[in-house]
Amino acid sequence: MSTATSRVAIVTGAARGIGAATALRLAADGMAVGVLDLDEAGAKGTAEQITAGGGRALAVAVDVSDADAVSAAVERVAAELGGPTVLINNAGVTKDNMLFKMTDADWDTVMGVHLKGAFLMTRAVQKHMVDAKFGRIVSLSSTSALGNRGQANYSTAKAGLQGFTKTLAIELGKFGVTANAIAPGFIQTEMT
Repeated sequence: MSTATSRVAIVTGAARGIGAATALRLAADGMAVGVLDLDEAGAKGTAEQITAGGGRALAVAVDVSDADAVSAAVERVAAELGGPTVLINNAGVTKDNMLFKMTDADWDTVMGVHLKGAFLMTRAVQKHMVDAKFGRIVSLSSTSALGNRGQANYSTAKAGLQGFTKTLAIELGKFGVTANAIAPGFIQTEMT
């Protein structure tokens, strides 16, 4: 068994779009994949594609902004697939509006999914990574982190992910855990 085939990855927001494509790619590379998403049916669809191709996957419905739900989801993946050493923080939402029209709920939802979700997921998997002396954390930021009209909440969340990622690299690097963020531009997906 190669190293890649012994690894367990978790991908959030993996029911569709970038998350589903990432989960499928990691599975094609031989990893078992925890497919996490608020959309349980969509997560199951991605997991079924992986298992149909001979891979190992587990679909878990989870709200990444809920600490108890995140802990339970990560422990379920660890129990059924093995300790996760790869985490893709991909879950995201948009609630775009001009600042003067943006509601507290629009702000809180975007911060909850992007920033709090990445924090909770990373905190929940770090023990598995530190114990394994290996970990890879990749968080999806965006070119919108530099600012984008009508996206004060989204831009702030994506910029925050970059600072979060740099801090993770400093704190976890000595344990063999790397942390990186990627910042794609506009990609046509169901969300966009």
